[in-house]
This record gives sequence, structure tokens and C-alpha cells, in this order.
Amino acid sequence: MKKMILASCILAAAVFAAPDAAETAAKAEAAQKELSKETAEPAAPAAEAAPAAEQAAPAEAAAPAEAAPAGEAPVAEAAPAEEAPAAEQVAAAEPAAAEQVAAADEQKPAKKKKRRKKKKMIQQAVIETPKIAFDINADFELEAGKVFWTSEDDAYSDNLETWNGEANFAVLAEGDDFKGKIAVAFYPGDLKDEGYADKAAKKEAFRNGQNGHEDDYFSLDEAWAFQETEMFNFKVGRWDNTDKNGDYFGGYIDGYMNGFMSTQPSENQLQFGLTPSETMDLYVSLISQSANLNKGDLRAVFNFHNLEALNNIKIQLGYRSNIFDLVYDADAKVQHNVSLKANVPFGNIVNLFGEVALMNLSADDDMVMPITGGLAFNTPVVDRIILEAEYIGDRYEHPEFVSGGKHVKDVLGAVYLEKAFTDRFSLSAGFHSYGSTKDWMLSGNLVGRIN
Repeated sequence: MKKMILASCILAAAVFAAPDAAETAAKAEAAQKELSKETAEPAAPAAEAAPAAEQAAPAEAAAPAEAAPAGEAPVAEAAPAEEAPAAEQVAAAEPAAAEQVAAADEQKPAKKKKRRKKKKMIQQAVIETPKIAFDINADFELEAGKVFWTSEDDAYSDNLETWNGEANFAVLAEGDDFKGKIAVAFYPGDLKDEGYADKAAKKEAFRNGQNGHEDDYFSLDEAWAFQETEMFNFKVGRWDNTDKNGDYFGGYIDGYMNGFMSTQPSENQLQFGLTPSETMDLYVSLISQSANLNKGDLRAVFNFHNLEALNNIKIQLGYRSNIFDLVYDADAKVQHNVSLKANVPFGNIVNLFGEVALMNLSADDDMVMPITGGLAFNTPVVDRIILEAEYIGDRYEHPEFVSGGKHVKDVLGAVYLEKAFTDRFSLSAGFHSYGSTKDWMLSGNLVGRIN
């Protein structure tokens, strides 16, 4: 009896629930068709997906899981289960795309302006304030040279052709955008070479006390101040423009000056500089050594460095002329020097360098084209080794490029070595052509640092 009553209740519930289930299934089928239509058009905006979601909501509310028969429940729940992710995908399409664009922008390297690396002149200051640091350099040099005579005659038969010394004293100052230096060199009078005509005249001068300790002298080698900003700089004072890739040859725009550890003479200058980038700088100088400013030179140098596309090759284009001589004398003879230098590093050990110049460019003189080149080595045993050579065609026809001797050579050579024994003493030595002759000379320079 109880079983019959329970079966009757179940049958009655099924009869009353059937119309609702049919209606729910019809709504679910309509919602499924609408969803298929929306997803078939991917170009439709996200806003058009909202009605589909709203249509699916009544179907879900009208057919709760408890009211539907077990066989029909998956049909009623299929529409909201598949439609909700689709609506979320369409609605989130634009924010996701925006996030991808933002992520791509973040992955792009930020373009930052590189700051030019400034070389510090003072490493360890003697006196330092919040704005400026001071240092003192003091050292002495002893230099000697001996010629190995083979083709020329030894006029004086001296033990050493070169024997002299000097003491150097300098005060340096440096701040964030300022540098300054005063350097004085002192020379002992008894070692001073006055260029006497012969050995007897030299001995006579010493015998008469004309070249003794009372004749000690000094020279002001440097006295300058340098002010700079990120792109511009300004320098005024006195210094030398020695700028060589090697040691013995080169630096032609400032005049022909070769020799072991040779430097150009100090000059009074006003220099303007421009550094527009990490790879280029320009310096223009107004130079004069005239007591009344009746003569003057113009010097311009372009430097290109840190060129990654050219394997960090360094290039310099230089020009110099005594064009300001025309201000005082309209008939002054104006000459022009132009040079091109290059330095190619091969790792941290070897550098290949070269320089070619056009000198004495004027309406009256014949142009001279010196060419020099060589290799510079940095080794653990010897700090620096430089092999270099110079060529000037028909050198004997140009007296300005000939220094002593009868056997003049077009090609000259030199070997230079430098070694620091301690932080106080270093020795430099060179085996090089003697002047412009076939003979060779051995030179040495010992430096002792006091501070």
C-alpha cells in the first residue's frame, strides 16, 4: 500500500513538472542559438555580448536544478555553462589587448641620454673640500743618450751625447666641473747644453764659470684653468699641445718635432670645446707666443672615439694655421698643416696606429707629406712597448725635416719601452734613429716621484 502511494506521488509530480521542463528546454535552445550567432561574429564589439548574457540569465533562473528531472537537467544548465566564459572572453578582449600593448612598451629599452665619462685628474687628493680637491706632484728626471756611430763622425767624442736632468713641481685643483694646474720645471745649469760650436768652447765656458750652478733656471710649462658643462668647455692659460699616438714621431699639425720623449713647446692659448655626444668632441684654440700679440695661430681638432660600428677605432682630424699673422702684417707668409690620425685597438694588449699629414701648405712652399705608423703593446712584464716608423719622400730636399748628418734617410724608426719598478721609480728607454741619419741612438729616462 505504501509503495502504491509513493509511486502515485512521483507520477503526479512528473505530470505537473513536464510543462515547465519543456518551456525551460525551449528557452535554453533559443539562448544556445543566440550565443552561436554572437561568437560567429568576432568583430562585434564587447557591448553586443551583454544581451546574450541577459537572455541566458532568465533561462538559468527559470530552470533550477532541483525542479528539473534528472534526464533533462544537463540541457537546462548547458546554456549558462558555455555562455558565461564566452561573454567573459569578449568583454575582456579589449583590456587584454591593452595589457599586451603596455607589456610590449615596457619591454622596449628606455632611451636614456648617456652622460659623458669625465676623466679624473686627481686620484688621491692631498687636501679636499666639499667643492674642490687639491694635489701636489713632485718628481725628478735624469736622461742620458749614446749614439752608436757607424756612418757619421763623432765630432766631440763624448761619453754621452745627452746627459741632463730636471725637477718638476705641479699643483693641481679639481672639482665637479673645474680643473686647474700650475707646473714648473727646474733645470740645473751645469747640465745645460748651450749648443757650443765645439768641445773646446764648451770646456772654456765651464772654466770661466759661464755655465755653473749660478745659472740654474726654470720654465713655466703649464698654468691653466678649465671649466666645463655637459656639452661645452672652456680652457685658458699655458700648456703644450703634444698629441702623439706613439713616442718618437707624429703630432704634425703643431710643427715637426721628433725625438725620444719629445714634446712641443708650451704656448699661450684660449680654447673652446664642444662635446655633443659620447663619440665626438671638437676643440678650437687661439694661440700666440708673441709678446705684443702680433702673431697668432688657429688650431682646430675633431676627435671621434668609442665608435662601436668601427670596433672602437679612434680618429682625429686636425688643422692649424698662422692665419692671424695677417692682422699685423698683410704680407705675412701663411702656412697650413692638416693631419689625420687613427688608433685601432685589438683587445687590451695591442693598438695599431697611424698618422698622415699635409704640411707647409701655402702658395710659395712645396707641400710635405709625412706618414708615420706603428704598434703599441701593453704587457705584464714591460708596461709599454712601441714600434714605430716615419716616411718622408725625398727628405733631404726639405731642410726643415732634416736634423744633422750627411746620410739622410727617408724612413726612420724607433723602439720605445717603459717599465714601472715601484710606485716611485719608472724607467723609459728608446732605440731610435739618430736625427735623420743612418746611425742609431740609445736613450734612457729615469723618473723618481717624491710625493
